[in-house]
Amino acid sequence: MWTGIFHIEDTGCALVLQKDLEYWSIDELAMEPCCALKYYPEIEVCQSEKDGDIANKQKELELAEEEDFGSSRSGQLRSYLWNTLEYPWTSSFAQLFACLSLSMVLISTVTFVISTIDELQQDEKGRVEYPTILAIIEYIDNFVVVFFTLEYFVRLIVAPRKLKFIKGAMNMIDLLAIIPFYLSVLLEGLEDFEIIGKAGKIIRLVRVMRILRIFKLVRHFAGLQSLLYTLQQAYQELGLLLVLVAVAILTYSSLVYFAEKEIPEGLNCTIILNENRKFREMAADPCLQWTFVESFWWGLMTLTTVGYDLNPKTILGKIVGGFCALSGVFILTLPIPIVVNSFASYYKNRLWRNEVGHKKRERTRQQAAELKQAQKLLLIKAMAAPGVQTTTLNHIPPSTHTRIITSRARNH
Repeated sequence: MWTGIFHIEDTGCALVLQKDLEYWSIDELAMEPCCALKYYPEIEVCQSEKDGDIANKQKELELAEEEDFGSSRSGQLRSYLWNTLEYPWTSSFAQLFACLSLSMVLISTVTFVISTIDELQQDEKGRVEYPTILAIIEYIDNFVVVFFTLEYFVRLIVAPRKLKFIKGAMNMIDLLAIIPFYLSVLLEGLEDFEIIGKAGKIIRLVRVMRILRIFKLVRHFAGLQSLLYTLQQAYQELGLLLVLVAVAILTYSSLVYFAEKEIPEGLNCTIILNENRKFREMAADPCLQWTFVESFWWGLMTLTTVGYDLNPKTILGKIVGGFCALSGVFILTLPIPIVVNSFASYYKNRLWRNEVGHKKRERTRQQAAELKQAQKLLLIKAMAAPGVQTTTLNHIPPSTHTRIITSRARNH
């Protein structure tokens, strides 16, 4: 019985349903809103996953072609080193080396934190309270840097494409993690030889850059890589939140700037504010005139409900501040569920894709090893069979070997 109402079931793939509708010439726009609300988002998600899977397969094929080092000894050695350094799941030694590299990153981070303790800093006379501990930290740091340097240059030497390797994001992080050490050594040497003046601040700044080594953790954790990928995919939702926050901050900071710019009447503000006073005391002075930078910072702190020492003094400024705090709650609260849902969906899909891709790579490697072993056995049997020349078999493809053995088995 024809009712003129079109509904669909939740089971099955949305893309298959779309093909069925096209085959039966059924207009999908005739679908009822209750089902269309689920159908069209599912179509978009399925199509996005399909396109992503096709792109990943194409990327894996290109990567496999690039990483074909050949069957020579040098090629096999490069392949072994490359797999050990880049793909920890390829062997037990690769997993052990990945754990060692991860331990070096953690040790380097811990030594950097310990080296900032006051007891390990030099005083005005250049003396340290615990010189032995400081020397141990320096030895450990030197060893870690040498390890990272050797790891980077070995990977660079065995890389199939050097320029692509250098431009890789993770490889640039690895390079930035070791550059500060050698730069600080160079600056200290130039300072000792009096080629440059006092470079203490520059050296301290360069040493602080050693914290970049912590970003090497991204290489060892698939979850962190999935997190970065999710941030790239959810840029529209995050961009929407940032635009809302930026517009609100600019609006309220402009309003409070003009509200607090004028000095209240009846106050004697001819005396210049003492710059040696604390900022909290200066912020409480009614004669303090706001700059737009201070207004912008006040708007950011108030909108995010953090708070700031600088508070409005006029009635109009307090009204603006109240609306800024209230609107900040709604601006940050309402879009967050949208961002979180999108982020969680992308993150879950990325983890699933990494797990499936890892299983596929393992199965492909296992099938390739089994096929290679089977080809060797077939070749040995064919060589042992009478009437087949060894030189001829060297030029016969593996599929032909199979046909030879099959035909001989049938004849027997």
